[in-house]
Amino acid sequence: MMFLIHAAFALGLLSLAAGAALYIFASRHTGAGTSLGRVVGFIVMVVSTLSLLCSFYLGVMIWKEIYYVNMAQMHNAQMQNASMTKEMNGANTTKAHTHKK
Repeated sequence: MMFLIHAAFALGLLSLAAGAALYIFASRHTGAGTSLGRVVGFIVMVVSTLSLLCSFYLGVMIWKEIYYVNMAQMHNAQMQNASMTKEMNGANTTKAHTHKK
C-alpha cells in the first residue's frame, strides 16, 4: 500500500512541475493563447498541490496504522511468550514437588 502512496506522491510532484512550467512559459510570452496557458497552469498547480497534501495525509495515516498494528502484535506476542514461560516454569516446579513425594 505504501508503494501506491509513493507513486501518487511522485506523480503529484511531476504534475506540479508541469503546471509551473506551463504557467511560467505562458507568463513570459505574449500573444494568442498565453492567458489560457496561465489559467490552465494555475489550475494544474492548485489541483496537484491539493493532491499532494491528500497523498501525504493518507500516507501518514496508513503509516501510523501499520506502526500501531505492528506494535500491538509485538506486545501481544511478548505477553503470550511471558505467559507461556510462566506456565512452563510453574509446570516444572509442580513436577519437581510431585517427584519428591
